[in-house]
Amino acid sequence: MGKVIGIDLGTTNSVCAFMDRHDPQIIINEEGGRVTPSVVGFSKMGERFVGDVAKRQLLINPDNTIYAIKRFMGKRYKEAIREAEMANYDVVETPEGDVGVVVNERIYQPHEISAMILQKIKKNAEDFLGETVEDAIITVPAYFTDRQRQATKEAGAIAGLNVLRIINEPTAAALAYVHERRCSSVIGVYDFGGGTFDISILRVDRDVAEVLSTRGNNSLGGNDIDERIVRWLIDEFERGQGIDVSGDRVVLQRLRDAAERAKLDLSSITETEINLPFLVADASGPKHLQTTLTRNTFEKLAMPLFEETFKECRMALEDASMGPNDLDEVILVGGSSRIPRVQEMARNLFKCPLNKSFNPDEVVAVGAAIQGAMLGGEVKAVTLLDVTNYSLGIEVEGRRMATLIPKNTTIPTVTNQLVSSVVDNQKVVRIHVLQGENPLAGDNVSLGEFELHGVSPAPRGVPRIEVRFAIDVDGIVNVSARDQRSGRSEEITIANQAAIGPLKRDTEDEPDQVLGDDPQLADLRGKVERELVALEALLREQRGQLHQKDIFEIELALKRGRMALLKSVEAENLEELLVYLQRFHDHVQGKLGVGSASVPIH
Repeated sequence: MGKVIGIDLGTTNSVCAFMDRHDPQIIINEEGGRVTPSVVGFSKMGERFVGDVAKRQLLINPDNTIYAIKRFMGKRYKEAIREAEMANYDVVETPEGDVGVVVNERIYQPHEISAMILQKIKKNAEDFLGETVEDAIITVPAYFTDRQRQATKEAGAIAGLNVLRIINEPTAAALAYVHERRCSSVIGVYDFGGGTFDISILRVDRDVAEVLSTRGNNSLGGNDIDERIVRWLIDEFERGQGIDVSGDRVVLQRLRDAAERAKLDLSSITETEINLPFLVADASGPKHLQTTLTRNTFEKLAMPLFEETFKECRMALEDASMGPNDLDEVILVGGSSRIPRVQEMARNLFKCPLNKSFNPDEVVAVGAAIQGAMLGGEVKAVTLLDVTNYSLGIEVEGRRMATLIPKNTTIPTVTNQLVSSVVDNQKVVRIHVLQGENPLAGDNVSLGEFELHGVSPAPRGVPRIEVRFAIDVDGIVNVSARDQRSGRSEEITIANQAAIGPLKRDTEDEPDQVLGDDPQLADLRGKVERELVALEALLREQRGQLHQKDIFEIELALKRGRMALLKSVEAENLEELLVYLQRFHDHVQGKLGVGSASVPIH
């Protein structure tokens, strides 16, 4: 095995490292820098630029310059509407419902753009090391979903890299800590990056790093802080000049660039001047923006975002059954962790020293390089005990989710659960695999489903179906079901979410799709819509086995549901319709001898 590189594929910047014997080293890119901007630019002739050159063209060609693509990785378009509104380039919905970005009339998927960044990092590494590089460890936020992890792995494959492992960014930081210290302690890793936030609580020893809990938000980062400053600058300019510049992409990019520089300045000084000459022009001549942003104003603008990160921290401590006084140190990771007010709030919450001995921009890549060296046998192995970031389970009777593997369970793990049938003489049991924390199945992410045929006929509740969940170290899920009486079994391996089909809504991660001013009404309409789609699929697939009367009833139910969605009905009426459709769906499945599992048998 040749050199294994560790890559922190960041929202704002990416960093690459390798192990030089027993010491981690950052790879210097061809521009002479230690970090590579995660920016891809295109000329009108189709020429492509990555890194510093692309970042420089942001100000003059924002339409064809893609930044912060990590925020779209592995997401459905409906999950990324807020991020799409913040982008200065065109973000569209693909025919499959995924995110696409438009450049020179061509649609690129996020993992394709990320692959371009990884290609540059790979070339930089080969030039720096003087040898071909094939193997890599790539880090992702701890709260990335399975779909987002798979998209990252696909980006690596497109870039010509053999991705040996996808590991969580806080876990990588902990590896760097263990490599440096080799002592026993309980640590927190506070990772506030450009596009995401994670907090992990770990117990580390000389050769063991055990994740006790993890929390996070994939839509909260330094970019959101910049956006708050940009909105403030827009308001300042409109008050002074009477001109609204919020629709001008070139102006917005100049404001974002100024906001980012001001944010960095305020980490070391208490106020900064923002001067943007010739921002726009009207009939009376050019208009300039000149204002002062104080640290106090900046902190007021960003405080809701800071508080959100520490809300996640308190929940992570609770998940780990710990209090703030139980931690020995907190490692600060990510550029936004440099903000003085953030550090002050961290000290007030955690009541322990903040470890600032690591470069917050580089520590994750260093940890990834250490992981690569461990796999290659170059350094002493450290046992990594990571956890699931979401609960996993199956859909059971009543459209509920039965959790089989709770979130923060140490992986790899295997668990078994007995379930039964929901109707008499049920011949087929449908196993619908879910990910999320909501009690209702439809409000969680669907990872896939399969059917167990040949169930021995018996009254409802009598058959014993053993469902087995197994998760390996890479987070790949294998689910099987076996009828204990007949011995029949089926299974599904969930490795590539893109091959399984669209993900359903996860209400924890997706912002409300508001209809008018009523999020509850919009949510109910979405649930009714999903139920109608399921009924249509049932009619299409099982029409040959249904009596004409059943077909008529299904078509009538579909018509009733569609008519309700066309009208402005109240939430109470939609709730009644949803219950009716769910019960009707279960009734038809019962006639066909097909059903979900019953509640788990303890």
